[in-house]
Amino acid sequence: MESGRFETFIDAIIAIMMTVMVLKIPQPETLTIGGIWDLRIMYLSYIISFIVLFSIWDHHRKLFNIVEDINNRVIWIYSLLIFIITLVPYFTAWVAHEPFSLLPELMFGLIFFLVNIIYVLCTKVAINNIVHNEEVNGISFKELLLINIFLFIIGAVIGIAGYPIALLIMCLLTVITWNVIPYIQNTYVIGDD
Repeated sequence: MESGRFETFIDAIIAIMMTVMVLKIPQPETLTIGGIWDLRIMYLSYIISFIVLFSIWDHHRKLFNIVEDINNRVIWIYSLLIFIITLVPYFTAWVAHEPFSLLPELMFGLIFFLVNIIYVLCTKVAINNIVHNEEVNGISFKELLLINIFLFIIGAVIGIAGYPIALLIMCLLTVITWNVIPYIQNTYVIGDD
């Protein structure tokens, strides 16, 4: 099956998720610096979620510049990713409204942990049949996954120890590592767009 229609479907889902998230941010009670400051956790959780969704879209765009044909395995693993990312606005709003509660923070961290793992699986399944393409040979996510697992565990331990907001901070660090380290190491550049 050609990937164009599938690519458009994924683009639409991600655009809807980004729109839903921004609609969940309330207006400040007062239009002052203090009113905006009161919503800082909500803005931070929105920024983290937005960057994650944008990263998935960017990765997806670059990947499907190379992958022209897909099979049912690609569709089904991406459907799992779509299911998980459709939960992102819900957990973003939950953690934004209760940033110092352990359960919303753990769930927020867990959703991003799952997104990272499924994101890697989607790429591996999509490029599985492209063995003669130099752009995909040597792509490795092992270091990134290990760093992200490590950050999630640290955040969970600190959160359980009494500082739940540590998970939100670890999600931010995970997003940074996911987007910066591959370009520094130059090990994961799919397409040059």
